[in-house]
Amino acid sequence: MGFFPRFRKAATRRQTAHSDRSAQAATWRGAARPWRPGLEMGRVGALLLMLALGLSLGGWLQRIDHLVFDLGQQLHPVATPQGVVIVAIDQQSLERLGAWPWPRAIDARLVDAVCRAGASAVGLDIAFTETGADKAGNAALAQALRRCGRVALPVVIDSLRSGGQFVEGLPIPALTSAAAGLGRVGVQLDADGVARSVELWEGVGAPVWPLMAQTLLDLAHAPVRGSVPRPVTPALLGHPYALAAADRRLLRFAGPSGTVPRLSASAVLDGALPSGALRGKVVLIGATAAGLGDFLATPVTAQGAPMPGVEVLANTLLALRDGTLIRPVGAGWSLLITALLALAPLLWLPRLMPLGGLLASVAWAAALVVAAAMLPLWSGWWFAPQGALIAALSAYPLWGWRRLEAARRHFDWELRQLRQAGRDSGAEEAAPAHRRPSFEGRILEVQAAQRRLRDLQSRRDDALAFISHDVRAPLAGAVQQLQAGALDDAARHRLLGQLRRALDLAQGFLNLSRAQSLEPSELVELDLGAVLHQAADFAYDEALARGVRFERALPDAPIWVRGDFDALERLVTNLLRNAVQHSPTEAVVTIGAAPAPRAVRFWVRDQGPGLSQAQAERLFQRFSRGNDDGDRSLSGSTGLGLYYVRLVAEKHGGSAGVQSSPGQGATFWVELPRLDSGQG
Repeated sequence: MGFFPRFRKAATRRQTAHSDRSAQAATWRGAARPWRPGLEMGRVGALLLMLALGLSLGGWLQRIDHLVFDLGQQLHPVATPQGVVIVAIDQQSLERLGAWPWPRAIDARLVDAVCRAGASAVGLDIAFTETGADKAGNAALAQALRRCGRVALPVVIDSLRSGGQFVEGLPIPALTSAAAGLGRVGVQLDADGVARSVELWEGVGAPVWPLMAQTLLDLAHAPVRGSVPRPVTPALLGHPYALAAADRRLLRFAGPSGTVPRLSASAVLDGALPSGALRGKVVLIGATAAGLGDFLATPVTAQGAPMPGVEVLANTLLALRDGTLIRPVGAGWSLLITALLALAPLLWLPRLMPLGGLLASVAWAAALVVAAAMLPLWSGWWFAPQGALIAALSAYPLWGWRRLEAARRHFDWELRQLRQAGRDSGAEEAAPAHRRPSFEGRILEVQAAQRRLRDLQSRRDDALAFISHDVRAPLAGAVQQLQAGALDDAARHRLLGQLRRALDLAQGFLNLSRAQSLEPSELVELDLGAVLHQAADFAYDEALARGVRFERALPDAPIWVRGDFDALERLVTNLLRNAVQHSPTEAVVTIGAAPAPRAVRFWVRDQGPGLSQAQAERLFQRFSRGNDDGDRSLSGSTGLGLYYVRLVAEKHGGSAGVQSSPGQGATFWVELPRLDSGQG
């Protein structure tokens, strides 16, 4: 065979983009309950879902929802509303006209004055549910209502003390017949006593009464963009005096108390009004003086005093007119959004270090608060964030807990391994079985064991340095002297064989050390065919000296793999030399390769004595030779060559093996991952 030696083909197309984690995964195989990010994400996700959905359904932390909603109301810029004016029964009016309640004749004069001033609609936020003794005053007020023709009176729904029975308080019949319309006043108070919502339709037995604000807008022929049609009257409820309500909406307040323009009732009666102050506007008449009427806490109370009921009515009217009433998100959609938001932290927590995860979690919780607070102002919808917010605040602690559990398990496993390694090396006594150190104690114990192992590592490195330098160098010199012919042939032959074996042993240790230090990041793309050809060329002289022929069954096309050229070349050379040593004269050693889409297998086939099953099973172990239990006439190896083959194959993410039977020769094969031939 006359082959020209092929020079090494680096054939590198690109460097490795990321580290191969197979070696790290192999290290974890022996650990009990290893860290599995997917499983841990599932566990933490399930806990977050239970927490978020449980809170959303139970409403146990509704105070959080109220605080977030109020924050959005307070962030809303304040602007003086147009088209609505409050005629206030204030302290100045009481001093001018006398103590409350006033005679109804004064109420009649006030209605006449407001209507003459050109109001488009008038709402009296005063309950006229009792006739009283002033019949003339009732008649005068009824006449004033008819003259104006655009006055609405309130319907008050309240509960009696006995049994909590609800009743509808309508104005007295004389005023009811004279009024242009009736409407319900009152808002819904939450558990904290703050007025945040209204029912668009409400009534005893059936929701038949609209809000007074809607009645006033109808009288003023103004658009009503925040209301809905009157609901179809359902069948009577189980209790005829039960309160029925429909279409709950949240209020968007124009601003704190005093935002809606006010005029004193005394000024209106005296005619001391700016020109056009009431013309074309909806006018609400109600009490604002301290001690009169109802004063309510609102989401914007933090910016001022409690708001009088007549101004809450004005804010309801503005929200209806401008379409700024806020709709709560439906229960089904709310739970779905809560679930998605609760799981969102799992998108970044597994990918970030603890500090980054903490900062991201804080930022996420803050973003949820701001988004939930501003959503009603941007879209007119309200999403209760309590479940999602608590999940956001709990995600980092829960994920940290799972990480600490994984770290604890890892420490325990490392401690067992390190203690065993210490006992095997004689560097550590067996630890008491009952000893269970704290988490910090585990860290300190691992650190101490690692220091001991580093000491053992240093000793091993010293031994390898001794073999590679103090043994290899003088032995190499002795080989050179023996080759010079200083001894007779027989003695020279025996001594030369011993020295060469010692040199091979030292070189084998060095090769193993280099193979063990191979890192995935050091592997590059190369043509495996070039490696196989070059190794065959290097082994050709040794085969020729023993009368062995090579046959190559290698494809012409490049076979791209990721690997280390030197290590793979030495691997193939070991296989070829092993085949040559165990083949008879005039035998044929075949080297071939068979690429597949995802892997490539190459082999070296000899015509030697073959191997038994027992020999094949231990062949790739350290210091193992195939003829250990038979004829040693061919034994000249160190027992490290095939162990080196297996080690390098595994470092490249592959495997090695042998197919053989006694008297049939042996086929040694190596399988490696193959790169896509279209890459590059």
